[in-house]
Amino acid sequence: MNMRGVKPIPANTSKLSAWLWDFSGAFADIGVLFPLAIPLIAKNGFNPTSLFLSAGLFYIVSAYYFRITMPVQPLKAMAAIAIASGIGVGTIHAAGCVMGALLITLALTGLSVKLGALFPTSVIRGIQLGLGMILIRTSWGLITGDIQIAMLALALLGLAYFVRKAVPPLIPVLALGLVLSIQRVHVGAFGPVAFLPALPSPADFWTGFVVLVIPQIALTFGNAIVATEATAKILYGASAARLNLRSIPLSMGIANIATGLLGGVPMCHGSGGLTAHAKFGAKSERSGYIIGAFLIIVALLFGESALNVISAFPIGILGVLLMSVGVLHATLIRDIIPTDWPAGWFPLMIALVTAVTGVASQNLSIGFVAGIALHTVGHLWKRAKQPLRNV
Repeated sequence: MNMRGVKPIPANTSKLSAWLWDFSGAFADIGVLFPLAIPLIAKNGFNPTSLFLSAGLFYIVSAYYFRITMPVQPLKAMAAIAIASGIGVGTIHAAGCVMGALLITLALTGLSVKLGALFPTSVIRGIQLGLGMILIRTSWGLITGDIQIAMLALALLGLAYFVRKAVPPLIPVLALGLVLSIQRVHVGAFGPVAFLPALPSPADFWTGFVVLVIPQIALTFGNAIVATEATAKILYGASAARLNLRSIPLSMGIANIATGLLGGVPMCHGSGGLTAHAKFGAKSERSGYIIGAFLIIVALLFGESALNVISAFPIGILGVLLMSVGVLHATLIRDIIPTDWPAGWFPLMIALVTAVTGVASQNLSIGFVAGIALHTVGHLWKRAKQPLRNV
């Protein structure tokens, strides 16, 4: 397995240690999942059982098919708009169904492969860098909200990652979070919250498409499909053979229609989440089974208390995890950094323009357009400099 940049797991790892590595990798992406799930439940009124059950099942099914731990995250632009505007769950469910239908269409028609071919490596690296920068910026609000715990978590993470290299990096941090969570949590009820299949109205479908799907679709294609495939090749090599520009949108499309009808949150596979799982220990699909089972247990056991259980986990630790993922994801740009200047500088320039434009505009889709435009200008300039050939 080629896991370049991933902290190597010791060759003499025992069964217990191997499971600890799997646990470390399993919970690496909760810095994205939990901060989005909490307001979607508290503000938008999502059924916690539906939300966590659908996410857990998606984790398990994705891990089984792709043979690696695939991240499961709420669609970020859609979730951000829904949280900020307080859009009702019916509209969000409808948007998930529409998004699912679009993704399935892209996959089955082969259009996803054709569109993906338009993304040069420099633009993909720019999207990855930009996402890393956005995650780092987002993490700061969580870290400053719980600064003392965040500094302790950061110290533990650094110690495990750089000094005690035989220790799975997230285990000390997760242990700290578990101890603090037990002290803070209040469980008022056990058992699942009853839910019925969601049947959005025609008006919900139209509103969901205009307000939520249109701002999301370009980001989903660039980050959750193209960048995820590219990231998987870097981190997993041949082990990620089942990930391609057809299977990824098909997976997300089927899941979004299913969760849209069952009352779950629209979800995706994100390239940042893939980096998180891989670099903190998820060397196979087993970490996906672990986090999937955990989410299903939360959904079915704690019911209405699920929000209290998740909210009890310190936000400072979530912020540290999110910042770490951002840093690690941003470093994927290193394979296009030229060793000889000025030769090879232009791909790096395209990546930087893509990232900076995406971060400044708070929209990676705009960064993609800027990167493609610069790439096209460079291509045309190169052709113009070539001597004319006699026909």
